[in-house]
Amino acid sequence: MKPPTIECRRLTAMADHGGRVVLLGLDGFPARVISPEITPRLWRLGESGGRAAYGVTALPSSTYPGFASLLTGHLPLGHGVRTTAALVYSELPAWAGSWRQVQVPTLFDACRGAGLASAAIQGDHLMHGLLKTKAATLIWPPEGTVPPGTPLDDHGYPTNAAVRPHLLAAMADGSLDFVFGHLNEADTVGHDFGPDSEPAQASYRATDAVIGELLDAVVDWERTLVIVVSDHDMEPRTRSAPIMLQTAADGLIDAVIADGGAALAHLRPGVDHDTAVAAVGAVAGVAVCVDGNANFVIAGARPGFIFDAPYLPPGGYHGGPSTARTVALVGGGHPAARQIGRAIQARPPHLADWAPTIAPLLGLPLPGVDGRDLLR
Repeated sequence: MKPPTIECRRLTAMADHGGRVVLLGLDGFPARVISPEITPRLWRLGESGGRAAYGVTALPSSTYPGFASLLTGHLPLGHGVRTTAALVYSELPAWAGSWRQVQVPTLFDACRGAGLASAAIQGDHLMHGLLKTKAATLIWPPEGTVPPGTPLDDHGYPTNAAVRPHLLAAMADGSLDFVFGHLNEADTVGHDFGPDSEPAQASYRATDAVIGELLDAVVDWERTLVIVVSDHDMEPRTRSAPIMLQTAADGLIDAVIADGGAALAHLRPGVDHDTAVAAVGAVAGVAVCVDGNANFVIAGARPGFIFDAPYLPPGGYHGGPSTARTVALVGGGHPAARQIGRAIQARPPHLADWAPTIAPLLGLPLPGVDGRDLLR
């Protein structure tokens, strides 16, 4: 075995002496808008470390599976969260996975086990249970319950302005070794007006301004690594008729859980799996059909197509292959920033890669993950 390099020994020393990690998740924020004109603070942050043209996520390219992969290092098959569609269907059948809680340890669990302090400050309060944030030292909203009087957006989530003071306090608290912050507004505006609309552009600029304030509030910059990601991209609704997948593949599937530009399709008993994959993949508007599990497949739509569901957002949506790109940039004074920056510029990182990259920097065990350590 080769001896550790000087860089590796330096990174280990940083973890041993209190290096901290700030992980910011921007819901529905397109990687393509990261620019000096629209997001000057994010652009400058990337210059202190590095930025990928985009990162990637699994299908469905959706909020719950994406953030579950981000905080666990597992792909959906491992963490068990397959879709965000429970918000539309009210409940999910067992075959479609869990939407209430990941089935594996998170970074918050690892921090708690190692005696490190962590924080989870989230604009989507419904994800607190999903991501098991009870293991975190500091949580907002408390217990995942939005305090009365909190400003909410049009979908009922705390606004960025409501989240901002709690994230600012976490940034300025040097006792916190790991901080996860989530800002939701870009997703809400993108769904309502479309990701390329003027309201969405204004939301991207406003989110960047909040991030600038957060970066200015970080204490001990020299020992802090800042990572900024999104969970998915978004695409605008078109006039294309929604894909009626169960009707189109009648006789092969008996249930569909649609998630924007993706759908989980349950196979009828006795149906050959390969036959179903080929048939679903041949449905008009479907771009790809992949294995989901022994009894269901995952279909991804072509750009501009959406799967039929009880509710279809009027402006924009995600879920399919064309929205499976994420923001991926790093910065800060931590010596790992430049090294990770070079790695993500060379190869787009998957959301599942971030947890196994963060864990060793904090001296945390995170065994059995699917993602890769970007520093290796």
